[in-house]
Amino acid sequence: DAILTISMNRSKFNAVSIGLLNDLEQAFDHASKNDHIKGVHLRSNFSSTFSAGLVLFDMHERCAKRHQPIIDKFVFDTINRGAIAPLRCSKLVACSLDGHAIGAESSVGVPFPPIPLEIMRHQLEPQLVHRLIFDANITSSNDFSIRCE
Repeated sequence: DAILTISMNRSKFNAVSIGLLNDLEQAFDHASKNDHIKGVHLRSNFSSTFSAGLVLFDMHERCAKRHQPIIDKFVFDTINRGAIAPLRCSKLVACSLDGHAIGAESSVGVPFPPIPLEIMRHQLEPQLVHRLIFDANITSSNDFSIRCE
């Protein structure tokens, strides 16, 4: 019997990219298919941050090349597989969190990409834009004045 430890050590403080989500999906799928693995321990090799949030520039570039809306490609194709991989895993999953779990990119020294920044500036209130970029606190969907229906 073994516990599979997945140590995330991606650039930009484990910011969620398509590559990271694909790797997580493969690792959790591997754990589910192996009888000798009884549990999975997901951890970050960065002591202060589990993940720095999304790699927004990467998402924009990849989706633009495929001529698909960014939200469609990322949310429906990638997050649907990678982000819920721990939930689909047939084994017990535990995460180690030291410091904050998901931080804003600027709070961990990752420059915020200009294209998503301009979109945010035109669509959201200035106070909310500031929170999304500089805070490491939880932001609820109720904080947004715009709604998708």
